Amino acid sequence: MDDDPTRRTVAEHLKSAELMYDLNRVREARDEVDAALRLDPLDPDANAMAGVIALAESDPDEALVFAGAALAHEPRHRRAMIVRGYALADADRRDEALQAAASLLDLDRTSWIHHVHYALITRRAGAGQPALDAAWNAVNLAPDQPRTHLTLAAVAESLALTDLAQRSRQAAADLEPDATGIGADTEEYRLPPEARRQARSFVDADPDDPDWRSKIYGPGLFRGALGRSILLGLAIVFAVPALLGGDMGTGTRLGFAVIAVGCWVAWFTVLRRHRRTE
Repeated sequence: MDDDPTRRTVAEHLKSAELMYDLNRVREARDEVDAALRLDPLDPDANAMAGVIALAESDPDEALVFAGAALAHEPRHRRAMIVRGYALADADRRDEALQAAASLLDLDRTSWIHHVHYALITRRAGAGQPALDAAWNAVNLAPDQPRTHLTLAAVAESLALTDLAQRSRQAAADLEPDATGIGADTEEYRLPPEARRQARSFVDADPDDPDWRSKIYGPGLFRGALGRSILLGLAIVFAVPALLGGDMGTGTRLGFAVIAVGCWVAWFTVLRRHRRTE
């Protein structure tokens, strides 16, 4: 039996992880969560926090794994349910994301934070009107909470309701006068942790940066700057002869056109996902 007095508990590691995460030190937060999971791989709170970090690192597939592990042992674990909703939205699984968001309201329709998460998840999934309705519900339930107004601002901004977004941000600032500004970065930081994303750049990688490979190659095949450039280049290379190659046979030109269209569709899809995670 390990009697080491310096050995920390799962709860202590998670407390440190939350602190590191709030300080935007995501890598250190992950180290703390990993330590907690080594002590108890089945702990729902540890798995849910690991999912939060995976969301911040723009890895919805990993977030879904952690959320699933937490929910397998505690089916009504609120944070795991929230993580699952955001991860499904980030993974472009729209219908499942909307169902996950609705399950939060089924859990407690009187909770303003549940309406906040419903609004942000459905907004990320592309359901504008339900997101706006939920954001207004959150404000009505807790008008003294800055996060409800920030949520309404975020949803309004995504719907091009500029005046409403400005008024909501100002309402949040009036409630929290000590906050350093109400710009985009600050607003993102003041939203619930599960809704935040790390700003990731996949260009201008410094060779001394330990993450330079992921910045160039991205989190998966063709998802980094290099892969996107290759897809766009292939689309152009095959499109030019398909359009201008008058001396080519019809079958060859058609084949080139199909390849060009496929590369362009893949490039556009990957670029859209990249911008959403940014």
